[in-house]
Amino acid sequence: MGAVTYPDATVAALLNEKFVPVQVNVAKVPKLVEKFQVLWTPNLNFLNDKEKQVYHVEGWLSPSECAAMLMVAEGHYQLHRKKFDQAGAHFRAVFDRYPQSEFAPEALYYLGVSRYLASHEAARLAEEWQRCQQFYPESTWARRSMVL
Repeated sequence: MGAVTYPDATVAALLNEKFVPVQVNVAKVPKLVEKFQVLWTPNLNFLNDKEKQVYHVEGWLSPSECAAMLMVAEGHYQLHRKKFDQAGAHFRAVFDRYPQSEFAPEALYYLGVSRYLASHEAARLAEEWQRCQQFYPESTWARRSMVL
């Protein structure tokens, strides 16, 4: 990803604005490999200030997929902080900017979760989950939302 994805202007801006990127040579830091159970690289772990993982992705991503994933990761970070409106804004932005992304169905799923946790209104959850089922019916996220 170092040759194509990270140099992309959008990816670089998201990384520099929202994250503290650290690249580790897995051959030289076996304790981190064990801690994060690295099986394959690239292995992207998103941690909070207490070094607790809030999101994880494994494998190469194109620049647009990486940008969408970084926005989802930021949404998860905010969700864990109980900043539900901020989380929802990040998840919504993925759907708005990258509707063809593999991360868009996940973003809609968690947009529903964020909206529900902010309001405790089941209708907020159902609205986004129905949108997920409508736009991404074959996704695992649509299947996970079938409970409503």
